[in-house]
Amino acid sequence: METNFYAPMLNGKDCPAAPGWEEVLAHDYCDPQHHISFARAVGRRLRRNYCYVLTIQAAAYLGKIDIHPTPVTSFAEFVQHAAIGPVPGQAILTAVVLFNGAWIVFTLVTYLNDRTKHGARRVSMG
Repeated sequence: METNFYAPMLNGKDCPAAPGWEEVLAHDYCDPQHHISFARAVGRRLRRNYCYVLTIQAAAYLGKIDIHPTPVTSFAEFVQHAAIGPVPGQAILTAVVLFNGAWIVFTLVTYLNDRTKHGARRVSMG
């Protein structure tokens, strides 16, 4: 609709329209279907929006462990600072690595699936 209706209306020029685009659009409105899988949609959202938030959050957390309550002088002390109450630092750091690693792997897998399907071009749907 954007390329075949709004663009010609806004720029006053005829854009080459795909034949039958009105019927395809009408069919999508009458019988809506998802054009991509849930996993690919989540992967795109992670890559385009949340990877920055998660990166900043992880860096801030590691920085907090590094300097609070006193600056760390060894890796053993870093692990000690990561402890939360009775939960040992090794468990917390393992959970942090698994959490962030899972999202990184998920975004890479969905990125490779998008590249396999669409090549180098960036698509917004399907």
